[in-house]
Amino acid sequence: MKFLLLGFFIFVVSIPFNLRQYNLRGEELQKRVNSSIELTTREKLGVYGCIIMIMSFDAIPFPEASEENFYLLFPVDGKKRTFYSNSMLNSPSIMRAIKTGQKGQIGWNKWNFVLNKDFRYIVAFDPCTIETVTKNSRTDVTLSTYFSYRKNYPTVHATNILHGWFTFRVEEGLFWYLQEKGWLHPYTAVWKANLTKL
Repeated sequence: MKFLLLGFFIFVVSIPFNLRQYNLRGEELQKRVNSSIELTTREKLGVYGCIIMIMSFDAIPFPEASEENFYLLFPVDGKKRTFYSNSMLNSPSIMRAIKTGQKGQIGWNKWNFVLNKDFRYIVAFDPCTIETVTKNSRTDVTLSTYFSYRKNYPTVHATNILHGWFTFRVEEGLFWYLQEKGWLHPYTAVWKANLTKL
C-alpha cells in the first residue's frame, strides 16, 4: 500500500513536468509538419495514440465529442454519420434556436466556459447548422456539423490553474496531418433528436 501511495504521489508531482514535455514535443512536431517534413511511422503512431487518449478523457465530460472522435478512426461511405440522442436538448443555445424556429448556423454563447451550459456542446458541434420540423405536438431536430481537425491550429487548455502548471496544448494540426495521410477520416456528423412539446 505504501508503494502504491508513493507511486501515486510521484505521478501527481510529475504531471506539470510531463505536460511541459508533451507540449514541447507537440510544438516540435507541428513545426516539422508546417515545414512539409514527413513524420516517421513511429511519430504518426504517437499522434494517433493522442487522439485515442483525448477520446478516452472526453468520454465523461464531453461524450458527444468523444463519440465523434471515435468514429474519426474509421472510414465511412458517403462521409456522413447519423447519431440519435436527445442530450443536445440540454444546450440553452440549441433550445433557443428550436423555440424560435431558427434554421441555419447556431449562435453559441461562448462566454464564461466554466459555468457555460453550452460548453459541452460547443466542443462537439461548433460550428453547426440546425433544422427543425414540427408536426402536431412533435418537433424533430437535426444538427449537422463537419467533424474534422484544422491545419496548424493549437488549442490551449488549463492556462489559469495554479498559474499554468497544468497547461496543455492540443496541436490540431497534427491530427489534420493524419487526416491528410488517410489515418483519420473526417465526416459530416448528423445528430437527430425529438421532443414532444415546447
